[in-house]
Amino acid sequence: MQTSASFTQQDGLFIDANLHHFIEQQLCPNTPLETGHVYQSLATLVDEFGCKCRKNKHQENDILDVNTLLSAYQRKSHPHCHVDAQTTEAVLDEYCCQVPAIIVVALMDTLSGTVCDEPSAHELYHRAAELTERPCVHRQATTNASAA
Repeated sequence: MQTSASFTQQDGLFIDANLHHFIEQQLCPNTPLETGHVYQSLATLVDEFGCKCRKNKHQENDILDVNTLLSAYQRKSHPHCHVDAQTTEAVLDEYCCQVPAIIVVALMDTLSGTVCDEPSAHELYHRAAELTERPCVHRQATTNASAA
């Protein structure tokens, strides 16, 4: 494990030290997963969904900061995050670019069991569940298609 400033390098990603501590101390003990598996899952999600989420980003300076992210989970609430909006300074990719916040939130939701109904995020949440061998916590909105 290499550390640079307030970041820890894990599986090609740079993880904010506070987030790293939260994952190790709060999320991983509640799951059968080891920390390394969590970071492998996060790296895979960034590889598979990072470009798509970045491509659709429509708010240039919309950033989910680390403290907001962590305080939401400490209060057991869901940080409001949209697929096509925020990036987060909590995780940087191999080029030191902020990753889309929804990727980090999807993994944290999956590990914590926090339900999310963010439109357009089902594929991401389903993949997070597969990678971590946990139930999918995304709930798609259902439409009431009653016959008239």
